[in-house]
Amino acid sequence: MEPRGGRDFDVEVAEETSPGVPGLSFSFRVTVDDAVLAASGTDVGDVPGMIALVRASFEYLLAREPAGAILTEFELSTIGRYFPTYPADLANRVPR
Repeated sequence: MEPRGGRDFDVEVAEETSPGVPGLSFSFRVTVDDAVLAASGTDVGDVPGMIALVRASFEYLLAREPAGAILTEFELSTIGRYFPTYPADLANRVPR
């Protein structure tokens, strides 16, 4: 994961076809938007906190769908439109 500046991050996800055997690689551009910042209590300037939000969000998504099914560019609050439990689950995954 690479910060792009501000609240934007580039995320790479590589799938394994079997242990130790690389499969497809997927690239994403993600924005940590106001709704997720407010819900998590993370400050706008807290880059490590935003990285934790993005990481927890991808863990959440990848537990529910393959990387190839994830939108390539989105704001984190978009996840809640597809998975209504996302906001509550994110609050439990990211320390305040």
